[in-house]
Amino acid sequence: MSYLECNGLKRIFPGKFTLDLSFEMGEDELLCIIGPSGSGKSTLLSLLCGVDSPDFGKIILNGRDITQEPIQKRRIGMVFQDFSLFPTMDVSQNICYGMRNIAKDERENRTAELLDLVGLSGFEKRSVSNLSGGEAQRIALARAIAAQPQILLLDEPLSALDAPLRKRLRTVIRQIHEQTRIPMIYVTHDREEAFAISDRVMIINKGKVEAIGRPQDVYNNPPNLFSARFTGEGSCIPMSLLTEEDSEKLAFIRPEDIKINKTNPSENYIILKDATVVSAEYITSGFFVRLSYKGSELCCYASSQPESETVDLAVKRDRVLCF
Repeated sequence: MSYLECNGLKRIFPGKFTLDLSFEMGEDELLCIIGPSGSGKSTLLSLLCGVDSPDFGKIILNGRDITQEPIQKRRIGMVFQDFSLFPTMDVSQNICYGMRNIAKDERENRTAELLDLVGLSGFEKRSVSNLSGGEAQRIALARAIAAQPQILLLDEPLSALDAPLRKRLRTVIRQIHEQTRIPMIYVTHDREEAFAISDRVMIINKGKVEAIGRPQDVYNNPPNLFSARFTGEGSCIPMSLLTEEDSEKLAFIRPEDIKINKTNPSENYIILKDATVVSAEYITSGFFVRLSYKGSELCCYASSQPESETVDLAVKRDRVLCF
């Protein structure tokens, strides 16, 4: 049985935008939602937490229809990108804000447990103005968990932080999820971040679901060209360049599935002769190479910079996606 169900959920902004989707998620799941700006990610979160109401459809959470329930009755936690901590309260008071109906001793014990959970033991009396960005976001996460939500919504919680800190904190969030088993919906623009921490990924575009599934499945077997392009680098070329048959379809090839000047190619590869090297960018693990082949652009990875202007390419036959 699904823990969260959104059935025929629709929010119409006349002349501007319409969110129209359905999806389900299981209990204990961490679902990441990715999509371009304006795709409907924040609109969906607003409907789920009760800030906005759908024009049609239902939201079922843990077997209960919450579509028209007021926000205060939904028991849904929120973590925002700007932390939203109370500046006049210390760390302990911020966390305790969600536990106002609990006895003082229990609140203090629970606060200590939550600080330990987010890796900030001993921060109870710290002023929030003296916290770093990463510390502030972990306190915001502890405060959201303190209220014992049925589900936790995270709206680009790491986007305001620098890249190394984002990588560290996404690991912390995943570990917290595994320890608490609180179902989480995590919205991000960063596909690497989404793939790293999620059980499943949902891609939305123009208010509709384009793909949903395990990260490795969505990446390796995207259901459509939009999902293929959105989930990572790749080359989109006419299928006719890879086969002798006439075809109006498009082939999508990941850069890791193209090899330069591969020796002794087997029948598992399609050989493209005399591709022109356009550029080679150093990316620490090697080079990201852009090439031109019969008027189409391809890209691939190479361990060393190509030494000639033209190269032969070997494309993995079974990794060519056709749309």
